[in-house]
Amino acid sequence: MSTEPKIKQKEAQDPGLGTSYRRSVKRVLNEDGTFNIKRIGTVSGIRDFYKYLIDLSAWKFAFFLVAGFILINIVFAMGYMSIGMEHLHGVSNYQHPFLSSFYFSTQTFTTVGYGAIAPRGNLTSLLASLEAFLGLIFFAIFTGLIYGRFSRPSAKIAFSHNVILTPHKEGMAMMFKMVNQRNSVLLNTKVQVMLSIAHEDYTHENLQRQYFDLPLEVEFVKYFPLTWTLVHEINEESPLSGMNVTQIRERLSELLIIVEAFDETYSQRVLQKHSYADHQWVSGVKFKRNFTADENGTIVLNINQLSDLEPLS
Repeated sequence: MSTEPKIKQKEAQDPGLGTSYRRSVKRVLNEDGTFNIKRIGTVSGIRDFYKYLIDLSAWKFAFFLVAGFILINIVFAMGYMSIGMEHLHGVSNYQHPFLSSFYFSTQTFTTVGYGAIAPRGNLTSLLASLEAFLGLIFFAIFTGLIYGRFSRPSAKIAFSHNVILTPHKEGMAMMFKMVNQRNSVLLNTKVQVMLSIAHEDYTHENLQRQYFDLPLEVEFVKYFPLTWTLVHEINEESPLSGMNVTQIRERLSELLIIVEAFDETYSQRVLQKHSYADHQWVSGVKFKRNFTADENGTIVLNINQLSDLEPLS
């Protein structure tokens, strides 16, 4: 790894991502905000079932819900059949016994109880009572899970694809853009930016990561209805001082971002993480303006143009 300009800014405390690695790590935080860490031995799956179901994607959760409902009723239908179909009063002679047992099971499990089929005998009645009880628990749990999934506060902030080095005022600056994708206004929005830079240690065997808090021209806004361009002025105190994009990439530099805001929809604080690394560092360009005013004086914001770049004039 090549020798780089000496960094003048005071190094920040390790944010909890580690400082020493035996191999090259291009990024510690993925673009979607998840950590690039493979954890072994964690509490997961069935041992942390609630979190597992809360974090499942929508289609997987729906599949799990439907599959669980069908499987439970198949098990109880087989139980009714093993006791004997003669203990289910009202079973049609024109319907397969398993289907009759399955439909009776679904009616009992959901406590609908149409009354077309009724249990007869202590053992069948006991099994039906147990199923009705489990049905209440099943729907109570999944109602809570569905509510938890829909009510969990989350931010939908989009970031530009690139972070750029571009002329600014009398010097250079680092910039990236972000916007709220929801049709709601985020209030009291604060952004914290940290830069991670890697270099070889004295043994030339390990990579050491340094972390620097990057001051922004504006790091807090009361209202966040439009695009926000975050600007870090690269002066002589900046860790990026004297470095070009090639050098930044060579040193595995990564920009770590935390956005905190008050969402009026949830009436709660929301957080979102993001990172830039490797090919996302670019220079010789500037961001295009992606909002304007129409003939009625209304501001029109095009979120799809958030990452559009144009050459420097």
